[in-house]
Parts: sequence; structure tokens; C-alpha cells
Amino acid sequence: MNIPVESIVLNGVIAPLSVIAWLQLALASHATDDQTRLASRGVESLKYFTVLSNLLSALTCLAYLVSCCLLGLLPVWLVVCKLVATTAVMITFLTVIAILGPAFGWKKMYEGGNLWLHLVLPLLAAVDLCLFVPVGQLTVWLTLLGMCPTLLYGVGYLGALLRHGPEENGKVYDFYGFLRWGENKVPVVAVAMLFGSWVVALLMYGLNYLLHAL
Repeated sequence: MNIPVESIVLNGVIAPLSVIAWLQLALASHATDDQTRLASRGVESLKYFTVLSNLLSALTCLAYLVSCCLLGLLPVWLVVCKLVATTAVMITFLTVIAILGPAFGWKKMYEGGNLWLHLVLPLLAAVDLCLFVPVGQLTVWLTLLGMCPTLLYGVGYLGALLRHGPEENGKVYDFYGFLRWGENKVPVVAVAMLFGSWVVALLMYGLNYLLHAL
């Protein structure tokens, strides 16, 4: 299986840098001091969609390199995984631009490891997916799987809110501040996030198809 050198380089960069950026975030001295930075120390940092989506992207990039470079294969399931993981990190990218940046401040959202996790690595993943991965050969309905990370994370996030409320015993559970719009708006936000995830997956699928059709 021949894949462009550019794709090998991008995946080889994304995988380790995702882990390094996460460790930088998890070990930062300010991580437990300011919830508005959306940063926590150690394994507590794994509660954030930003971290989980980027680690999913890193794992997918690693599997992609092993499969293509060592085994000479690019199975359909791996192409789907690339689409799903890239959709997840792009949701992080877009959520910061549309919601978190205005709410918490741009400097905090792009400070330290967050610069890589919120901006650089999602864009690199999108470039790789749209230009080099044969996503356009998939059935269009497989783009619906792009909603899976958002759905699974949303179930866990909302479940914690139902059990504990926005804050309990000094621990913040609504760290993304979704309840600031009111509890009655939560279903609207959830549906919007899910639909947005599918739209992002569909747009990247369509862009890939068009670029490879040229």
C-alpha cells in the first residue's frame, strides 16, 4: 500500500505531539488553580473532550502508520477510524472558536499544550484526512459514525451532571459551562453538538471526494 510521504510525515508528527501536548497540559503548574483554563493535573485531565479526542487521533495515526508502512494495508475500518478521530478533534477546534474562546478567553484556550490540542493538531489531522486518506471512497452514510465520540462523551458528561449537579463538594462537573444557558437548553445543545459532528464529518468527506476527483 503506497501512501504519500506527506501523509506519513503528518501522521508521524501528530501521534507523538498529541501525547507530548497532553503531558504538557497535565503536568502544568497552573492545572489545578484555574478551571477556566480547562486544565487539570494527571489523569484528571482525561475528563476533557479535547484531550480524549486528540489521544484518539494519536492512536489512529499510529495504527495508520503501522498498517500502511509495515503491513502494506489500508482496511476500510481504519479509514473510518481516521474520519471519526479527525471529526472529533475538529469538533474541539470549532467548539473553542465558537464557544469556549469567547467564554473563557482566547489566551487561556491557546496557552501551552492547548495551542497544540485546540488548534495545530486538529488542523494537521484535517489536512491529512482531506488530502491523503481515501475517505471519499466510503459510503456516505458512514459519516454518521463521526457522531460517535461526541455521543459517547456527551452521555458521560450529562450522566455526571445528573448525578452530581454542576458542582459538588468543591469539584466542578460542568467545567464546560453548558448549564449557563439553563437546564432547558441542554437537550438543544446536545442535539446541536451531535448534528454539528455529523456536518463536520460530511464536509470533510465531501472535500476529500472533490479533491480526489480533480
